[in-house]
Amino acid sequence: MKIRRIVSAGLFLIASIIVASAQVKLSFNPEKGKKYEYQTDLIQNIQQSVMGQTVPVTMEMNTKYLMEIKDKTPQEITAQFTYLEVVYIISSPMMKMGYDSKTPVENPTEMDNMLGKMFSKMIDQSVVAVIAPDGSVKSVTGMDAVAEDMINAIAGDGQLAAQMGAQMKTQFSDDALKTSFEQMFRIYPAKAVRVGESWNNESTMSVNNMNTTHKTKYTLKGISKNMATIAVVSDVEMDSGAMMEGRLAGTQTGTILVDVKTGLPVTNDISGNIKGSLKAQGMDIQMDLSLKTKTTAKEVK
Repeated sequence: MKIRRIVSAGLFLIASIIVASAQVKLSFNPEKGKKYEYQTDLIQNIQQSVMGQTVPVTMEMNTKYLMEIKDKTPQEITAQFTYLEVVYIISSPMMKMGYDSKTPVENPTEMDNMLGKMFSKMIDQSVVAVIAPDGSVKSVTGMDAVAEDMINAIAGDGQLAAQMGAQMKTQFSDDALKTSFEQMFRIYPAKAVRVGESWNNESTMSVNNMNTTHKTKYTLKGISKNMATIAVVSDVEMDSGAMMEGRLAGTQTGTILVDVKTGLPVTNDISGNIKGSLKAQGMDIQMDLSLKTKTTAKEVK
């Protein structure tokens, strides 16, 4: 019995060494015809200090959509994303407004009604993304048309609606969604890697009229049951655009669990903090922004 235990322990050690030393090639590789349900939950807490007064604002956006793989070649994969549920809520000590496609807001205000008119236009609408095996997004089409419907839904509702529509047009566009998808899928190393090895990625995009750069380090922490665990550390810099001056900087960290066979991020759990100062309309604004994003995916038949 003692000999058997020693042999079993030895075999376990050898298996562990083999797993640790084995290389794995990760890439975006889902099969044509497969369908996946994605849920993305984002919470941002913003502390804005202006002229000695601090104003906290919380923004929550939850999105559920169906991803269906429509076509696949060695060079690219075409995926259709259909919005199933949307939650968008902004709150502060002075107000709260929002839209929930599952649960209508009780006693809606004028702002709630405007948000409802807009975001209801997203439900059951589809966009198409063309994604390369390395996770880079070649194109996104369809979101511009959805955004146009959202804006037209509140046309004629006054100046506030016009301002809101202009803001939504920058947040919900083909380019904005392309950036969002790249953050989700452009996570793969250029070559096969072993447990403990790292790779880097740098991306620049425009967020709320600010040029935002992510310098991200990924590390393969382990492989178990066809799932790869990847640690993420990202340095973030946000430089002002035409409407304001200043700079924000911080770090985001988290973990991504990737299906080795399909390359799909099954869970993506990221949190971070970004701080800095901006100047707008002659006023100095101190910003402290914390965020938490979680994405989960599951195959549906």
